[in-house]
Amino acid sequence: MSMFSRVCWASVVLMAGACAGSTSPSGGLGAFGSGGGTGSGVGTAQGTGNTNGSFCVVGQQGCPCDPTGTCATGLNCIANKCCSGSNCSVGTSTTTTGLGDPTPIGGTGQGSSTGMPGRGMGMGMGMGMGTGGAVATGSGGGNSGSSVCAPGVVGPVITDCGYPYTSANARTSVVFNESEVLRAILPSGGAPLASVRLFYNDENALTLGVRSVVVKSSSGTSSADFPVSPLLANPDSKRSPQTGSNAISGDLSGLDPSNRPMWPALFITDTTVDPNDRSGDWQLGGAPFNPTAVFGTWKAAVRNVDKTVNPNVADITPDADPDKNGWNIGRGDPIPAAVMASKAEAYTAEVRWDLVLIAGHSYRMQVMVHDGDQNKVGGDSGEACVNFCAGSACPEGSPACGPDAACPIETESVCINGCCI
Repeated sequence: MSMFSRVCWASVVLMAGACAGSTSPSGGLGAFGSGGGTGSGVGTAQGTGNTNGSFCVVGQQGCPCDPTGTCATGLNCIANKCCSGSNCSVGTSTTTTGLGDPTPIGGTGQGSSTGMPGRGMGMGMGMGMGTGGAVATGSGGGNSGSSVCAPGVVGPVITDCGYPYTSANARTSVVFNESEVLRAILPSGGAPLASVRLFYNDENALTLGVRSVVVKSSSGTSSADFPVSPLLANPDSKRSPQTGSNAISGDLSGLDPSNRPMWPALFITDTTVDPNDRSGDWQLGGAPFNPTAVFGTWKAAVRNVDKTVNPNVADITPDADPDKNGWNIGRGDPIPAAVMASKAEAYTAEVRWDLVLIAGHSYRMQVMVHDGDQNKVGGDSGEACVNFCAGSACPEGSPACGPDAACPIETESVCINGCCI
């Protein structure tokens, strides 16, 4: 199946009718238009590592502990919240990577420091795609700044995220040549809990991370191993999966030759103040968030670094594929019907990120994965972005829970922050 056809299937899940076969540039119902209203919000806070506290991922600082009662490396679970020492607030949190070096968690984002921002946005027609490839960008009529976005609204999937383009930053020109493996991205919920569900399908299994790094130098060859959650059944599922080396620099990093995370990664930007903000994107230096659950099939890879040549060369050798699982992802969330109707490749996986957002805030979400062959220059990676307005509800299909409302036993779900997932 062509890349365009498969991208349409992913988009159709979130933007009904956008790939209906029309060559008209009118497109489907789009994301947020450029509203002309003004509002009364004042002031913004911006900082590295999500210092404004507008989002956090389960298992990270200031967010609920994962279902096993644990948190990211270097954090402790105190009263069901992940803390750095006695600091349990969302902010510039750190985690220990595979190298033992602290790296920021969370992208650079923007959010209101003293109230909702004074920017109006209207609903409009945006970025529809027909078979002729035409793209239409429209503008909305505008509302007052007191209504920043419509909670629960999901924008169209943008499979190139607005890249590549040439700039002084080399990352903006990196090509993603496997974005067609991303069949659907489904954000839902917001507060008390949100989920971003990514559905992957390809002729090779999803790469979950780098399990070993082999370094060749003039003095010999050395290696270092990192834990990647093994596939113990087919299909299998794993909450809080281990994703190998998460170092984002150095010889022992878990990166591909283009310096992209080999593990499935989520990058987030709070776009409430500026709908065009991309500061949390990988291309602009945003930090990756690890998944909180994976379902279906996956495998690991080995990173090889040759320091006997100048410049040094790094490449990726994936492990062998497991048995094919088709559309069967076991305990995973239901695969969207539009995806199921498309051509099925041999391997399917669902990757999920559970996080806490602020209701009424707008977010740009960028997801990134690697397929299982890695036979293209720079690494085989796919990316896609989607805009989402956080609501005031649990994720779709996740009932509320609490002291008087347990999660259904038959679903094998657990209660996190008042939602069964």
